[in-house]
Amino acid sequence: MKLKEIAEKIGAKLLGDGEIEIKGVGSLKHARSDQLSFVSGKLYLEEAKQTNAGALIVSDETWLAGKPGLLVPDAYRAFISVEKILLGEPEQSWGIDDRAVIGEKVKLGEPVCIGPYAVIETGAEIGDRVRIDAHCYIGKNVRIGAGTRLYPGVKIMERCVLGQRCIIHSGVVIGSDGFGFIPGKDGHEKIPQIGIVEIGDDVEIGANCAIDRASLDATIIGSGTKFDNLIHIAHSVKVGKNCIILAGTVVGGSVEIGEGCMVSGNVVIKDHTRLAPGTQVIGGSGVYEDTKPGEAVMGYPAMPFSQAKRAYLRLRDLPELFKRVKKLEEKLK
Repeated sequence: MKLKEIAEKIGAKLLGDGEIEIKGVGSLKHARSDQLSFVSGKLYLEEAKQTNAGALIVSDETWLAGKPGLLVPDAYRAFISVEKILLGEPEQSWGIDDRAVIGEKVKLGEPVCIGPYAVIETGAEIGDRVRIDAHCYIGKNVRIGAGTRLYPGVKIMERCVLGQRCIIHSGVVIGSDGFGFIPGKDGHEKIPQIGIVEIGDDVEIGANCAIDRASLDATIIGSGTKFDNLIHIAHSVKVGKNCIILAGTVVGGSVEIGEGCMVSGNVVIKDHTRLAPGTQVIGGSGVYEDTKPGEAVMGYPAMPFSQAKRAYLRLRDLPELFKRVKKLEEKLK
């Protein structure tokens, strides 16, 4: 596709030769002369000068380094749009593999793709254009909305609900029992976990996440929320719309996470804690108290970011401070 055609499709201002042919996209470091790359900020200007890319997408025309390009308000977003245009829609095949197991009274949309050794139990409802890859398990009376994709090895346990256009990556378990026991002198009595998991529309769940069912009602993941890999969501958690949670995070039971929260990697959130809408949690933190709307917290235990930053800066001074205190103690003897 010619550069001028790409400019027209994404509404960009063409700078330089629009006749050059663009066959793909690549990073500044590895792009070829027939590929398009992008410059997202001043940090990458040196790489832009050295790149072999045939053209660049920029938000400042002085960043072109003598190459033809496309001027847009947001270079990264525009690059993603171009990537989708050049790659096109992947070829889809539909149908039910002969090795899949489909239970009684299952409702299947049109079209669907059911891979080999997938198991769909009695009463499940599968929407239109749903793809269920090999070795997936869909429990009794599960409902899956239109356009959702389940990668190989996903497990959706009985009665759980998935919205439309969700993407569930390999190894995810949705609807496993919450961890609930009553301790006693003769052992630990299991508390029945009879709730479900409800997942909204346009949710993406990364590989090997575990989302437990509620003890009574529903564990809820709001529409538009995105999970990285290896996240644990305990029973009865409520996650609002358009949240982002990064890898290795553990969310305790009955936690409430408001809309638009961003939780970095390896965070622990204590059970029954409430994160107000717009909260940002810095990676490696332990959240044990409720937060305020739009607040950024950091540390173990987590505290407001400005306070935590001062505290951690002082940590470097502790060895010297200890020496000074020791000298003072010796003088007082």
